[in-house]
Amino acid sequence: MVVSREGHRPSAGAARAPGRVTRVNGPLVELEGLGAIAMLDVVEVGPNRLPAEAVSVSSSGRVAVQAYEYTGGLCVDDGASPLGHPLAARLGPHLLGGIFDGLLRPLGGADAWLTPGMLRPAAGSVSRWHFTPRGTEGATVGPGSVVGVVAGGGGFEHRVLVPPGLSGEISWMAPEGDVEGADDVAIVGDARITVSEWWPIRVARPVRARLGPAVPLLTGQRVVDLLFPVAKGSTVAVPGGFGTGKTVLLQQIVRWCDADVIIFVGCGERGNELADALTDLGELSDPKTGRKLLERTVVIANTSNMPVMAREASIYTGMTVAEYYRDMGYDTVLLADSTSRWAEAL
Repeated sequence: MVVSREGHRPSAGAARAPGRVTRVNGPLVELEGLGAIAMLDVVEVGPNRLPAEAVSVSSSGRVAVQAYEYTGGLCVDDGASPLGHPLAARLGPHLLGGIFDGLLRPLGGADAWLTPGMLRPAAGSVSRWHFTPRGTEGATVGPGSVVGVVAGGGGFEHRVLVPPGLSGEISWMAPEGDVEGADDVAIVGDARITVSEWWPIRVARPVRARLGPAVPLLTGQRVVDLLFPVAKGSTVAVPGGFGTGKTVLLQQIVRWCDADVIIFVGCGERGNELADALTDLGELSDPKTGRKLLERTVVIANTSNMPVMAREASIYTGMTVAEYYRDMGYDTVLLADSTSRWAEAL
């Protein structure tokens, strides 16, 4: 997997060979005429540019894709354009306090998830943040070095880092001021660093070493902390039958654990349960900051009435966001409810 160092932006698909739809069977769409394409590459299909993922590539040039959206209205001979990269998430200061679908597209209103397409940020949705440089021109930096910060949600500073695989001398630094997510804030060698970056969700962000599980995560639930202590850096499963309280336990951990950033993935959950959790997060006062708890939480909502392919991607999306904040030096908790419904999606 080769990812562009230029802010990890996915390459545009406009210059690639267009194809056409030959068969539609629910979320499974068959295409031909796409030219060179790899497994798991994203293809935009039809007039609404529905995002889909290549799941089969034959030597005859026929490609089968699974759509991340409802394919009603898609017809034979509709166009298809490969983007030339696997599914990638846009990571940046817009995440904290936000509610997103399984592809990390913002759910800004009651009907946002019903709008087909919209894999890229919608027009008029660009935000601006105040950037403060931390690096100096002429300094030598490496992966993970902080080149600047912007004010983030929940009282946390959002750290703009040198991306993985990049090192060298800072030849230019942006001055302090307001910037957009796609604006350049530094140049290291010949690579431009932006406030936001794109990262393929199925590629783990690299680490130097794995630390031993020596520090406990205080969940705020005394029975858990006493009888089943959880270490920071570990993985825990909460098995149980229907109606036994798994979701309630996870929501309590969201409210009271001592992590800095919380990633909550509603993977195939009932819509009313997730709506109740969001209401609570928006009303609860954060014991760490005194602000609203939602401000340091990223919610990925892919409920049971949303597309199943996006549900399959939502866990990878959540892991990518959690690794992103881990790289900034924050303790991050990722909770996925539920992995059994993720297994159903698989």
